[in-house]
Amino acid sequence: MQSAASTSRGAAIVTREGRLAGIVTERDVLLKVLGRDVDPSGPVEGIMTADPETLTADGSLREALAMMEHGHYRHIPIVEDDGAVVGILSQQDVLEYVAEAFPQEILNLPPRPHQKMEKEEGG
Repeated sequence: MQSAASTSRGAAIVTREGRLAGIVTERDVLLKVLGRDVDPSGPVEGIMTADPETLTADGSLREALAMMEHGHYRHIPIVEDDGAVVGILSQQDVLEYVAEAFPQEILNLPPRPHQKMEKEEGG
């Protein structure tokens, strides 16, 4: 079994013969390792989430967000139709994309999104 650290923060993809076998996230470590009698030199299979839900590279952002919300995931593996790992999408990736794609809208948000401004800012 092989592990490949992702470019995203907080997760690593685990592969077997080039195909997705599982994912190890910060949450897995926090819930399954810390404060438990787990051998840290043991196999990753004991703490990884096996056969996680995935998206293909042609999946939409809407699908990814729905999957993240429904499953309470912060990371989703991206795979090809044959199961080969292409990458990983994180909530951080989505936030960075939105901030870069809509900078004016993000910069003009009130400090708290639910907060209403009493009067418009500016001249």
